[in-house]
This record gives sequence, structure tokens and C-alpha cells, in this order.
Amino acid sequence: MLLHGFGASTYSWRYIVDGLCEDYKIIAIDLKGFGLSDKPTDNKYTVRDQSEMVMAFIHQYRLNNVTLVGHSFGGAVALFTYLEMMQSIESTISKMILLDSASYNQEFPYFISILRTPILNRISLTLLPDKVNTRMILKKAFYDDSKITEEMTEVYASYLDTPGAYHALIATAKQIVPSKIETITHRYKDINIPVLLVWGENDEIVPLSIGRSLSEEIPKAELRVIRGCGHVPQEECPKETIGIIKSFLANCKGGNE
Repeated sequence: MLLHGFGASTYSWRYIVDGLCEDYKIIAIDLKGFGLSDKPTDNKYTVRDQSEMVMAFIHQYRLNNVTLVGHSFGGAVALFTYLEMMQSIESTISKMILLDSASYNQEFPYFISILRTPILNRISLTLLPDKVNTRMILKKAFYDDSKITEEMTEVYASYLDTPGAYHALIATAKQIVPSKIETITHRYKDINIPVLLVWGENDEIVPLSIGRSLSEEIPKAELRVIRGCGHVPQEECPKETIGIIKSFLANCKGGNE
């Protein structure tokens, strides 16, 4: 089950889906306020709010043996979802894969800081065309700018043109750090399932130091670093990312058997 990052959508998983669909059932969802999902003005855009919908989805479709995969903001949602579900004897999440995951209280990238600033947030979104704003963020997310395609820019920019998109971005940015985050991070040591951490060595949004800290906190965590890669390994270095994920899943399967 794939959870995308801030400002992204299921589109960000296109290479991962193609690489894994022959061997695994893949479910990718657009989180509330992103992609083609609804973008209501109720301001319920916290990590907890997103997590509650993910848990409801898992329960509604009676999913079992779930490998929860989260990138960036989606990684924070995945972590919170597991921590909530592990308290139930019916938890169905058996593994987690976190890619450049938001995990701790950290310095915000410039585009998040702007979106959290009243007045400036609206100006920044309306002053420049959506494609220009999108490309600026993609250049921050990618280490190798040559891998940013025109199609990629157009697809991500198109979501900004959907009703309520600006509100959803601003509301999420303002609430992006969970309340009592120290209480949440303190529970990472209690995660007792296999966890794969995939990180771009050159990530400027959620730096590798975050990944190293997370790998030290989670008992069964395995950290794999991709060189020459930024914040979105599933898009910038898909071949390497798919190989790492396949190896992890194969090893987990062998261990369970």
C-alpha cells in the first residue's frame, strides 16, 4: 500500500508499480487534499487525519499482511498508522518501507516555510504559474535536474489547478508537524516489524541524517542509501529503488517461511 509525499500523488509511484505488480498486489491512494482526491476546506489535514483514513481503508477492504510504503510526508503517515494499529491485536501491517520519510521535528524546506506564512503563502501560489512553482520544487527534490521531465512537471502542476488545491497545500503545511511529536518519536523503538529505509544520499529536503537517526531508533530497520539521488528515489533512481525493495521483500518472505 503506497502513500505519496507532500504535493505529490499516486503518479509518483508509476515506476514502482510497474516494477512490482507482477509479484504483489499494489494499492496506491491519493491522500486527502492531493492528486485527484477531494480537497475540502475543513482543515483536517494533519498526519493523524490522514492516518485515520488509511486505517479506515485497510479495515474496510479487510487487507492483511500489508506492506505499508510511505514517501516523505506519506512516510510520516505510515509511521503514525503503524504506531496506532500496533496497539490492536488485529494489526495487519507486517512490514514497512519508508523512502526519505519525514520522521522528526526538523528544519522546513523553503516551500513549506512559505506555505506556513500567512499572506505570503497565497501570494507565492498565485504570483507565478503553477508549472514554474512545480519545477522549482522538483529542482529542490531532485539531485540530477536532467531527470526532471516536461511530462512530470505538467502532471504535478495540473493537480494545483483542481478546486481546493491551494487550500489543501496550505492547511497541510501549517499542520505538518504532529502535536506532541516527541511522544510519537519516542515510540519508534517499539516498532517490531521489519522496516526498510531507502534514502537519497543527496536529499536536501529530509536529509540522510534523519534516516540514520531513524535506523538507530527502529530495532529491525535496514537503511539503504542511493548515491547521486535526492529526495524522490522512486522517481529519480527507480531501477535502484525497485531492486532494493524486491531484495527486502524476498528476504522477509524467506525469513517468515
